[in-house]
Amino acid sequence: MLSLQLLVVASTAAAYFPDTTSDFRPFGPGYNRGAYPQDFTVVGPPLEAVHDSQRAPTGLAVDTAHNIYLTYPRNTGQTPNNVVICTTFNAETPWPSADIQNCTTGQDPATCFVNVQNVVLDSIGQLWVVDSGIPYDAASGSVALYGGAKIMSFNQTTSELIRTYPIPQALLAHGTNANDVRINNTLGANGYAFLTDESTTSSILAINLDDGSAVRRLFNTSVVRADENYVGSYDGNLIYLWNGTKKSYTSTGADGMALASGNFYWGVLASRRFYYVAQSAVIDTNLSDADVLAAVQNPGQCASEQAGFTADDKGRVYIFASEQNAIYYVDTQQSEVEMAVNGVAAGGSGPVAAENYVVKTLVRNGMIQHADSGAILDGWLYFCTNQLELSPGRQYNNTDNRRGPFRSFRVWVGRGPAV
Repeated sequence: MLSLQLLVVASTAAAYFPDTTSDFRPFGPGYNRGAYPQDFTVVGPPLEAVHDSQRAPTGLAVDTAHNIYLTYPRNTGQTPNNVVICTTFNAETPWPSADIQNCTTGQDPATCFVNVQNVVLDSIGQLWVVDSGIPYDAASGSVALYGGAKIMSFNQTTSELIRTYPIPQALLAHGTNANDVRINNTLGANGYAFLTDESTTSSILAINLDDGSAVRRLFNTSVVRADENYVGSYDGNLIYLWNGTKKSYTSTGADGMALASGNFYWGVLASRRFYYVAQSAVIDTNLSDADVLAAVQNPGQCASEQAGFTADDKGRVYIFASEQNAIYYVDTQQSEVEMAVNGVAAGGSGPVAAENYVVKTLVRNGMIQHADSGAILDGWLYFCTNQLELSPGRQYNNTDNRRGPFRSFRVWVGRGPAV
């Protein structure tokens, strides 16, 4: 009986694991080609370099005249200019002016840049900056300056300030750290701005662009907080936080974000998780925080922490996957889906169900060293890189292992910006 059982097992194993070695010669240990990849596998179309920076940028925008804007945040120290416009491949000038770049003693922080994180273009030709309002020399855990934590809109042609929206003081409690912003100009009377708060407790925010009122959602919930004791990977090395030789763990919450298909998408940086919720739910003041949390959709993990998001006019969301030197994408409209998933045929209409999201790789390239922010214009996806994981706070003994210049690229996607 035992021999018969062994025979059955052996037959089953043969059926599942057929012998394929007969087609290959025994080249010996010196043979290093064929089945074993020798180099980093490049995926997708080529990258085109568009700008070199001497400092590490976090934010990027492209206006309708193809001007590129970058932000140099003050999270770890002072920078001469917080926001610049690129004038050549190597040159930049402060934008919208030199005077606004640094607050002077006694100046109202609502009228100057404290710590701008990102700059984005909306669908009606306005450029927006999001300022965390946390000075570079603030003590750890400090509350942002009221008036300093804000979003500001500018005319892209004249660079004139249109309006400033301070984040209400009541929403700055618990270390709110505004990191990213997107604008939906079609909601309400004058549109809404949506923001991520990357603090340890984290949240998402919405600002009514008509009256300036704001709401904070999902505060300190699991869908915005970092994974406990999260350890990422970068260029094959594990990444911790370091204070000299003292090790700790990154706790950055909701960070990159995009608006697409009527939803607010965000990723939790110190995790491999991303989520979405209807924009209408976020701004509906009749809904409780528990109601909004219940409306959050979880499409699953995406095999990388995600620094930045952007979206196009066909509902595709792009995810900047720093652990994989890659940019991912996921189609959120069924009409764009090209394969059957969970019994749902390719194509069709309406939104893709969360359980049917399939994240794919747009491009993977060794030059994508922590893509942080991106923008789409005239078929091109533009993005900046900054080697964040090689910066002193993430390297043993606080060694700065970044190597400039810090390059921004574009890659062809054949689509327009989300509207």
